[in-house]
Amino acid sequence: MRLVCIGKAGVDLYRTLSDSETSRHILRFYHPKETPWGVVLEVATVSSGLALASELRWYIMRYMTEVLFEDTEHAVYLTRDLAREVYETRSAALIDGWNISFSVIIMEDGSSARVPDGVPIPDGVVQRFRVWGLAHEHP
Repeated sequence: MRLVCIGKAGVDLYRTLSDSETSRHILRFYHPKETPWGVVLEVATVSSGLALASELRWYIMRYMTEVLFEDTEHAVYLTRDLAREVYETRSAALIDGWNISFSVIIMEDGSSARVPDGVPIPDGVVQRFRVWGLAHEHP
């Protein structure tokens, strides 16, 4: 499982996290991998990803637009709220064809947006993530 952290436009997220002693301390065992749009962190389980996201909450609010959990079994990404719902309540069973999905796109200028399924993806997209979420998160 991977935690995908998407930085705000104009923010070098890898550098920002590397420059902070606090985030370096939090991430010391995760070995962040730099991407053009943010940072990817390998985590063992959903619970460890949720714990890490909790530890990084100040950085998430200030420097990130999205934090996604990669679900390799279904080849999709989960929102933090859906990952929390699955972990805490065990009431959400992830099945192929999850009914609440959308795309998170990253544009050439570094901005990101949520795009509902069925809406054409605009030109200039450099990265697209297929995301499953909860009803209140749907764009």
